[in-house]
Amino acid sequence: MTDSQPTCIVVTCFSENQPGFLDFSYRLQALAKHYQLTILSQDMLSQTELMIEGANYIALGRKSGKLGWLSYLYKCANTIRKQQPSLAVLLHSSASPISLMVGKIPTCLYWNEHPTNLMHVVKAFSPVRNTLAKMAHWLVFYGAKRADLIMPIGEDHQEDLIHHGVKAEKIKMIYMGVADSFVPQHVNKEVPQHDNTQVQQHTQTEAPQNKPIHLIYIGTVSQARGRDVMLDAMAVLAKETALLKRNGAIKLTIVGATESELTFCQQRVKALKIEQFVQIVGRVSGHEIPAYLAQADVGICLWEQNQWNEFNPPTKLFEYLVAGIPVLASNIRTHTRYINDWQNGLIFDYDAQSLAHTIFQLHTNKHELLKFKHHAVMSGRQHVWSKIEPVFLDAIQKLSASKQQNFSMIQP
Repeated sequence: MTDSQPTCIVVTCFSENQPGFLDFSYRLQALAKHYQLTILSQDMLSQTELMIEGANYIALGRKSGKLGWLSYLYKCANTIRKQQPSLAVLLHSSASPISLMVGKIPTCLYWNEHPTNLMHVVKAFSPVRNTLAKMAHWLVFYGAKRADLIMPIGEDHQEDLIHHGVKAEKIKMIYMGVADSFVPQHVNKEVPQHDNTQVQQHTQTEAPQNKPIHLIYIGTVSQARGRDVMLDAMAVLAKETALLKRNGAIKLTIVGATESELTFCQQRVKALKIEQFVQIVGRVSGHEIPAYLAQADVGICLWEQNQWNEFNPPTKLFEYLVAGIPVLASNIRTHTRYINDWQNGLIFDYDAQSLAHTIFQLHTNKHELLKFKHHAVMSGRQHVWSKIEPVFLDAIQKLSASKQQNFSMIQP
């Protein structure tokens, strides 16, 4: 970073209980290589993943509700207008309305969450609340239309943006990305796509047949994210099969619980009498996740069937694949687009009985696990950040160059 570098203001929109920061971290680190960064947030940032050397951090304060959200966006836009950066990067879908308030400053929007998850429309009779939520949805999509470059994290988001009137030429679909540190140590990151020898050698050294299958879940630990489904599935296996009694043939580790969720899960595990088969771990830094995945055989992804989950692929899904871990995934398109049943994972319905049955099938067909791991490594390659970063930066720099050229053309 030098004084001669162009400037970039990055707007973040983290929830108070934000579970992960790695995809944001990748983008901040990439931008810092070419821009002098100012990072705006509601609360003062302290997460190690977000600490960028030389960056300027400004906390603008947090207020609750939709008015608090709009107030924060206005403060961000006001800061951008005052500082007149070379570029503004809006690092969350909910920041899109800022593009309506910053004039000709080029804006890049990271489209990582569907508007329906930002403000929920409730099923109960609540006309005022639902009208306000729908107005907020419209505002977020309208902000996306006005942004100069929109980067959705997946194909379903991209199609939906076009459906809502965003010009296709403004859209550059870029996956969230997974750090190279997730790649298994014995797999060369530079092996060509057609050369599977090294991947096969890697998978053939793992998962001996007498070893318990270690399942892992990493992410938000809540009822809405399948917490109870996972625990109840383990209870079903303990009660209805002898599987868990066979030298602990199945182990489950759940990583990412808040203090309250940690207490709840520990009590629930004890009530279900599955303590010896389930381990609950609290929140960990994103940089610690590869070490947990290195000890696991299979990852779990669960999404409730609702509108926003049809668009938002979970970060953990790609982290599992890059780490060479096949995935047990609930049957929703944001999973099935990337997980092929009995190839790089298994698909189950979102309930405890179905998950228990799928785990039982996995154990019964344990000899297939090496094949699953091989396919996971192969399908995860396109999500490694070192391959995505050049595409990300190229799109950013083309936007800056294009805007600068247009500005120069209108000067007298």
